[in-house]
Amino acid sequence: MNSSFFDEKDRIERAFALAGAERPAYANIFPFVEALLVAAAEVRATLSLEIPQIPDETAKARWESGFPLLRRWDFPVDTAAAERLLEKISGAIPADNRQLAEARRIIVRSVPEAPGEKKRFWNSFLHHEMEPWEEWLKADAGKMDLASVLFLARSAVRPCVEFAAEKLTAAHPVPDWWLKGYCPVCGSFPSLLTLEGQGARKGFCSWCATRWNLHRLQCPYCDNRAHESLGYLAVEQEPHNRISYCNLCKFYFRQIDTRELAYPPYLRLEEWTTLHLDLIAQKAGWNQPPSPAPAIYGDGQ
Repeated sequence: MNSSFFDEKDRIERAFALAGAERPAYANIFPFVEALLVAAAEVRATLSLEIPQIPDETAKARWESGFPLLRRWDFPVDTAAAERLLEKISGAIPADNRQLAEARRIIVRSVPEAPGEKKRFWNSFLHHEMEPWEEWLKADAGKMDLASVLFLARSAVRPCVEFAAEKLTAAHPVPDWWLKGYCPVCGSFPSLLTLEGQGARKGFCSWCATRWNLHRLQCPYCDNRAHESLGYLAVEQEPHNRISYCNLCKFYFRQIDTRELAYPPYLRLEEWTTLHLDLIAQKAGWNQPPSPAPAIYGDGQ
């Protein structure tokens, strides 16, 4: 195991120690989430994937045309790594979460034996419409919780996706002028927005964990930049958390002001510990955005 894993594991443990003291409402999910993030970091540290080779001029041309480097289903997947992650977290699934436990059993028994079919099985979860994976899951269609199945399957392949994104952005650093509301690597919307430094605003990709620059005033969904139609919902007793919303498209995004924090946030954990912002936003009438951006993937999400 290389040193990067132990560094990441240390960051995860410190983040959970801080979160445990500050966010007791999430205490019941922390053991599972910590096991998941540590397993993902361990799997990511051992990957050796063949990354799509993109010439520099092609990457530049794609970005200048407003397109990401890859589509979500173009990411490489190590099937053994995906199955290894599922095995690592099996004991951490809460005993009272029957839907998640059943989802794991469905995935494990649905994986084909043939290597080619196994690859097709795991690659199907890189798509955002239903058809690709129902070929293997249709036998359980009537008794499964699809959201739990998709969550676990995509969690299993996420280390591969993040690993590929890291390699791609190392080879092709994201230019400062990329200010689209969607990810420059995969064309997905951010799961989180952050404010940092002198007020720089960044996106954290919901699919591949890439970070990129955004305008300080901008709706990632519709690219609206008119200040009179953009707003924030403040969260009581959480000055670092806000809900950024747009009056034109009616979508919202969770936003963290890292300048209000005494420590650098671990964004993979913040995706979990800001879930209450979704409830606040939706209760106020705002809509949760999809993950794939319509500008890249169309409106049929």
